[in-house]
Amino acid sequence: MNTPVASRAELLKEVKYRASYRGTLELDVVCRSLLPHMDALSDEELRSVAGLLQEHETDLMAWLVEAQEPPAAWKLTVSLLRHFFKNRERVA
Repeated sequence: MNTPVASRAELLKEVKYRASYRGTLELDVVCRSLLPHMDALSDEELRSVAGLLQEHETDLMAWLVEAQEPPAAWKLTVSLLRHFFKNRERVA
């Protein structure tokens, strides 16, 4: 049985939720850095981010802080999230 493809609005809602409630404060901070950029992501990029955010917290954190090399399928998406975090606007 084929599952229907989520609409852009559904993907945005899912990514916003998953990026904000990861389970650890550190991971929340890193993942939330993508929120201001979500509208600029293509549908394909948004689907990829949604998939990445389904990964287990320990794996995701290791990939994002460069403690472990991400699987080939996630390299581009992890790089995108790292970029958003490293270039985020910092509050004084």
